[in-house]
Amino acid sequence: MTTGAIPALKELFPEARIDYLTRAPFDVLLSEEPGISRAFSLPPRKFGPLTFGPYLRFLWTIRRANYDLVIDFFSRGPRSRVITLFSGADRRIGLIDRNLDVHRWVDWLIYTLRVCPPVQLALTRDRIPYLISRIGRLKHFYLPSLTVTEDDLSSARTLLREEGIPEERFWIIFCGSGAQAKNWPAENFAKISEHLAEEGFYVLCLGGISDRDQQEAFRKSFETLPSQVRIRTQISWKALKGVCRLSRGVLSNDSGPAHIAQAVGTPALVLFGPGDHVSYAPFIGSFLKADLECQPCQSFAVACPDNQCMKLIEIGRVWEEMQKFPVFRQPASASGSDG
Repeated sequence: MTTGAIPALKELFPEARIDYLTRAPFDVLLSEEPGISRAFSLPPRKFGPLTFGPYLRFLWTIRRANYDLVIDFFSRGPRSRVITLFSGADRRIGLIDRNLDVHRWVDWLIYTLRVCPPVQLALTRDRIPYLISRIGRLKHFYLPSLTVTEDDLSSARTLLREEGIPEERFWIIFCGSGAQAKNWPAENFAKISEHLAEEGFYVLCLGGISDRDQQEAFRKSFETLPSQVRIRTQISWKALKGVCRLSRGVLSNDSGPAHIAQAVGTPALVLFGPGDHVSYAPFIGSFLKADLECQPCQSFAVACPDNQCMKLIEIGRVWEEMQKFPVFRQPASASGSDG
């Protein structure tokens, strides 16, 4: 969601070296981005005397890089603040939330510029360009994006051949999310898959290790798994970017893969329950949610005994929204493979 900052910074500072610090394994995902000189990851989040030394060495590596500018997109926890301050950069910028007044005196010490977007800019896709615009005047507005290489597409086409899926007629479903409370019932995804199969589409259900239980529930929701439905777990970043680009559309719970699909240019229908639809609504595609007063969930469903916010999203509403996607307005022969 912050990748739109990369071309924006390149516009302002064409000769700059841009390093991108993130958590593993997302450094691998970002390693192909042409605007990034180096994508590297934080040390593992462990505590104890044996991990203190490696963390200090990591901080010293940051200090020795002699950065001119450090931008802290997180600006919420102590770790990003410590790294930002320890960098020693002359300019240290933090993206500040209005409701975190308790940290204001700390932020004055850590950041040389504190940026708090106006309340009208609730979407993350808008807040990031606004932050960069406080550094210099931008000529363009940059949405989050990820580069898809020919190698990514080759990996995707290999996967599709293995599964017997025609490149020009398939949808992707992400039935998991990494958090059970954010999952639409697996049997509902199965019903949508049957609708897609009736329309002549193939369905590729993808997920990570944490989604295996949800994928298994998805499999068991069919009396017999339709010949047009495939299930794969834990594919590579290359294959994921490639298949998202080649797919006709994506149906997903609120999850990282839904953002990846949009970042490579594919529309996604995202189902929100306890997630924050105010900040993370799709920028390519649309979203649905139940009409409950408790949304967005302030406790992120930690204390919720039953995720009715997901269960109340009707299958009919989802299918009706999916049919608004461009692919349903195109004849099968007009569906290309360029995403």
